[in-house]
Amino acid sequence: MKKLNNIITSAVRARPNTIKFKSKLTILALSMGMLGLTSTVTMAAPTMQEQLEILQKQLVQQQQMMQEQQKMMQEMQRQLNTQKLAKDDIEHEVKEIKKEAENAELKAQEAEFIAQQAHEDMKELAIDVSKETHRVDASQGAHIKIPKSDTVLTISGFIRGSAIHDFDEIASPTKFATRHIVVDGSSSTEPNNQTTLTANASRFVLGSATPTEIGRMTTFLSWDFDGNTTSDDADLRFRQGWGQLDGFVFGGDLRVGQVWTSWDDLDALPETMDFQGPNGSQQQRKPLIRWARDLDKDYTLWLSLEDPDYNVTDGGTQSGWPDAVATLNWHGDWGHIKPAIVGRQIRGDADNGGTDTVMGWGTQLAGNIKVPLFHEKDNFKFQAVYGSGVGSYNNDGGFDDAMFNANSNLKAIDSFQGFGAYQHWWTDKVRSNAVFGWVNVNNLSEQSDDSLDRTLYTAANIVWSPSKKVDMGFEYLWGERRNKNDDSGSAHRIQAVTKFKF
Repeated sequence: MKKLNNIITSAVRARPNTIKFKSKLTILALSMGMLGLTSTVTMAAPTMQEQLEILQKQLVQQQQMMQEQQKMMQEMQRQLNTQKLAKDDIEHEVKEIKKEAENAELKAQEAEFIAQQAHEDMKELAIDVSKETHRVDASQGAHIKIPKSDTVLTISGFIRGSAIHDFDEIASPTKFATRHIVVDGSSSTEPNNQTTLTANASRFVLGSATPTEIGRMTTFLSWDFDGNTTSDDADLRFRQGWGQLDGFVFGGDLRVGQVWTSWDDLDALPETMDFQGPNGSQQQRKPLIRWARDLDKDYTLWLSLEDPDYNVTDGGTQSGWPDAVATLNWHGDWGHIKPAIVGRQIRGDADNGGTDTVMGWGTQLAGNIKVPLFHEKDNFKFQAVYGSGVGSYNNDGGFDDAMFNANSNLKAIDSFQGFGAYQHWWTDKVRSNAVFGWVNVNNLSEQSDDSLDRTLYTAANIVWSPSKKVDMGFEYLWGERRNKNDDSGSAHRIQAVTKFKF
C-alpha cells in the first residue's frame, strides 16, 4: 500500500502538459495497483464464500470422521453384543456345567449310598468268621461279591511266626504240650536245650454266605500247617469244613461238618503265645450235626451229635452211638457262662478177647467274666471239667477214655481238668495274660506205672498290638508231668510271636 501511494504522488507533481498523455498510463497503473491490492487483500483475508466453502469442507470431513466414529462405535457395539452373547452363552454353559456337576454329585452320592448299602447288605449277609475261631486269632477278613450270583465270599486268616527256645526235654518243639514233657530218669533222645523257628500255625480261612428260599446258607473252610506235634516240619492240616442253614429246623440253625466240638468254649480260651494253649482246655474239632437256637437275647442252646472218637487201653475201639452234647450259653454285657454236659457210649474189643461197653459222661462250666478293677477290658476266663471217659476231649491228650482189665471188662477213666486265666490291659494296645492249667487223672489200678497222672501248665506273657491287624508278644512257660508212679519232669520255655492278620 505504501508503494502505491508514492507512485500516485509523483504523477501529480509532474508537468501539466504531460498529464493528459499520461493520464491513461496513470489510470492504467492505478488500476493495476488496485488489482494488486485486491489480490493481496484477497490472499490475506478469504471471502465469506471461501470461508463457507472451507467450513463446508471441514464439516464434510467432520461428518466423515463422525461416520467413521459411528462405524467404529457400531463395530464396538457389535463386538459388545457379541461379547454379551458370548458371556450369556458362557454363563449359560457355566450354569449347565454347575447343574451337571450338581446332578453328578447327587448321582455320586446316590451311587455311594447304594454302594454303601450294598456293602452293608454284603457284610450283613457274609459269614462272621471271627466267631468260628479263637478270639485272639479272629479277623473279619475281606468280603467279595461273586458276579452274577447272590454269594458273598469271605477270605481271612493270618501269618504267625514263632521263635521258641526250650531249656528242658520236651517232645513237642512247636507246642507246649505238657504230656510230652520228658520225665526225669527216662530214656529220651530229645535235646534239653533247643531253639525252633516256625510258621506252621499260619492259617487260611475261606467262608461263603448265600441267601436261599429256605434261609441263609453259610460254608466255612480252614487249613493250617501244624499237623505235626512232635516235629517242626510243616504238615498241611484240614481244620474245619462245614455248612449251615439258618433258621432251618424249629427256628434253629442246622450245622453239619467238621467243626469245634460243642463241648468246647472258644470264647473262654485265654490268649497265649503258645499255640497249644492250656492243658486243661477242651480244644477238639469233630465231625458233627448241631442244632443251635437263641432262646431269648440272653440264652443260646446247642444240641449236637458228634463223632464217637475215643481211645481204649489194651483194646481196640468200635464205633458205637455218637456222642451227645448239650450246652447253654448265658451271655450279657458282663461276659458269658457256658455249662455243658456230654454223654457217650464207649465200646471196644479187648486184646485178650471179648467185647464190652461202658458209658462215658462229663460236666463242665466255662466262662469269660469282665473284671474292670484296673482296666475296663480286664477279664477272667476259666473252664472246669469233671467226668468219666472224656479224656479224648482234652487238649493235650495223653490219657485214654477207658481200659480193659484182666477180665476183659471195660472201665472208664475219671479225670478233673481245667484252667483259669486273668487278662490285664496296660493300655489299649498293650496287655498281659497269666494262665494256670491242670489235668488230674484218677488212675485205675490196672494202668501201667508210666501212665499220666497229672500235668500242670503256667504261662505269663505281654502282648503289643501296634495295629488291629498285628500282634507281637513274648511269653514264659513252665509245665510239669507226673506219672502214676510219681516220676515227674518239668520244662521251661520262652517264646516270641508275631502275627499278621488278614
